[in-house]
Amino acid sequence: EQAARKALSITGSLPPPCDFGGISYLDTSSLTENHSHRVLFILGGPGAGKGTQSERIVDTYKCVHLSVGDLLRSGAEKKDYPHADMVKECLVKGQIVPVELSLGLLRIAMDEKAQEADSEYGSRIFLVDGFPRNYDNVEGWMEHMPSYTSVLGSLVYNCPIEVLEARIMNRAETSGRSDDNLDSARRRFQTFRTQTEPVVRALEMTEELQAEGNSSGQSQLHIVNIDATGTVEEVWGETEAAMNAYVKNDILTANMNLLKAIEGGNLKEFAALCDEQALVESGSDTNKSLADIFESYEGPISDGAASSISNAKVSIQYGIKALVSYDRTTKAGEIVRETREWMHGPKGWMCVSVRREDL
Repeated sequence: EQAARKALSITGSLPPPCDFGGISYLDTSSLTENHSHRVLFILGGPGAGKGTQSERIVDTYKCVHLSVGDLLRSGAEKKDYPHADMVKECLVKGQIVPVELSLGLLRIAMDEKAQEADSEYGSRIFLVDGFPRNYDNVEGWMEHMPSYTSVLGSLVYNCPIEVLEARIMNRAETSGRSDDNLDSARRRFQTFRTQTEPVVRALEMTEELQAEGNSSGQSQLHIVNIDATGTVEEVWGETEAAMNAYVKNDILTANMNLLKAIEGGNLKEFAALCDEQALVESGSDTNKSLADIFESYEGPISDGAASSISNAKVSIQYGIKALVSYDRTTKAGEIVRETREWMHGPKGWMCVSVRREDL
């Protein structure tokens, strides 16, 4: 429990859950404002399928996959990395690299990816693979990372040893990996059981403690245990459901911020949350001003239409497209069923269209 309490701030600046028309979500505005990296820990024993599922997550949700082991190996070869010799020596001797160096390389990698000028997707989630492996890793994270990151949770792939052994022996036929043998697999599995699983239990307790401390009874951190014994498609079904729940937070935050901009007549914020091409096309025929485009989309600016939201639904398609629909009641008493289409692009989630039905 002590480790769980120490990790209470692992979610960084994320506030307690909010409500959007009956759907609980996390307002991620502070992460965008503070340039905090969104992080998911990817954990599981050897052969549990972390790599396969991570590839599909990256392909579908445009996340960034980072392996601490890979970062250490590449860091050891970087001429401009000041600790390259120390890291190389640790790797050669099979010693544990100091956690602050591992996390330093991880932060550099996240910063570089976040600052890519030609990135097609903004506000991406970073999948940190195989970390934290033990309590020392968690303590190091809490000491060095909360001001730069927000850990949304963890995907934990659970699989019994006999299934893992069979998979690794099959993989060994083609992988060429030196650690794809039974002895190595059993040692790695034992390490996972004795060192990593207690960390998972501690993070689950952190989730429970956060929920107890929030008036909603819900937490910021979400640990998702996934049964990894099924086929790749079966496991992907569970992975996709978990990822949709994480991604939903950014979508509903954007939708709520757009509604606030509309109700406040904030043209700048309205434009920042709407797809630029959609705005251009709306104003192309008559050289409409932004105020004209706003009015054609949302109605007169002057009505100050504060609204209440109910019966909300979110549908996420292909990881980068979403439909958010809800009943919206304006101050004037009008009730409409509003559906907004969102796309994930260079600036994060952008509204590309809106349609309404009178109720």
